Amino acid sequence: MYKKIVAVLLFFTAAVFSFGSVVEKVRFNEYPPQMVFDLSEDAPAYSTDYDEYNRLLFLDIGNASSKDKSTRNGLPRYVEKVQRVDYGTSSGYFVTLKKNIFHKVSLRKNPNRVVVDFSKNAQNKQYTVVIDPGHGGKDPGAVGINGTKEKDIALAVGKYLRDELKKDFNVVMTRDSDEFITLTNRSKVSNGVGADLFISVHINSAENSKLSGMEIFYFSKKSSPYAERIADFENSVGAKYGEDTNSIVQIMGQIAYNKNQEKSIKLAEGLNKDLSARMRMKNRGIHGANFAVLRGISSPGILIELGFIRNPEDHRKMTNKTNQKIMAQKIAEHVRKYFY
Repeated sequence: MYKKIVAVLLFFTAAVFSFGSVVEKVRFNEYPPQMVFDLSEDAPAYSTDYDEYNRLLFLDIGNASSKDKSTRNGLPRYVEKVQRVDYGTSSGYFVTLKKNIFHKVSLRKNPNRVVVDFSKNAQNKQYTVVIDPGHGGKDPGAVGINGTKEKDIALAVGKYLRDELKKDFNVVMTRDSDEFITLTNRSKVSNGVGADLFISVHINSAENSKLSGMEIFYFSKKSSPYAERIADFENSVGAKYGEDTNSIVQIMGQIAYNKNQEKSIKLAEGLNKDLSARMRMKNRGIHGANFAVLRGISSPGILIELGFIRNPEDHRKMTNKTNQKIMAQKIAEHVRKYFY
């Protein structure tokens, strides 16, 4: 009971930070098993949380009271109870799931709706992972020894990672070819598919070719001078190609921000330690920084700097296809640990 009370309090607090459009109707689909919240014209940034102990799913949608007044009689086999609470400025839904039912919440468009997908199998691709190979097209990223481009290594590792994860997860690539994608659109891809995790793959660079090793970044509004310099370099890509990265706003409320940061740090710590040891590369630690591409997503996310492209030893390892596959395998291993 205590856990339920805490979870409910957290949800009401989270509601303060959410915004969006009006819920026009709530309906159920039997095939595929779904609960659907049909929305008015504007797409929302909704809040959601789950109390596993009580099997209670919380959703806060809209910036006005719901227009839906249905009692939702005849609940489907996977839902035990649904309750709606109007706060005056938004509507909250409390959905009690039956035992051994898994769920995934995502935003769909054309028409706009929030969809809760249900499954009896936790391994049935319940989660969506977005892989974001950095740079691409007219943006080569960092350039290293013999003209090696960051965009090519990032894409190669990203594809190997996709192949490692696609049997267990819904995997979406922000790019799967040599094309230019703005930082804004990378975030939009992730949010559009309702990603549960966002992984951006990059290669580091420095004037000093002796600098080596890998490091992982997570989104933080505060950062060290070093992390800020790295973020400034990556964010400058936007200005270089006509994008104002300052327009990429943090769409998470404070509670979601804290929770996503905690989850991102947990993944980053274990992964960087294990990956650097496996590749026999220096572990440069994990850092919080205000990366525009991480600022714009609504899920936990990390940005991996696999090594320094101008360091001869790092360059040799990162351009080797066998090593690229090993890197992808190790990242995939930690993604599975993260979810399961």
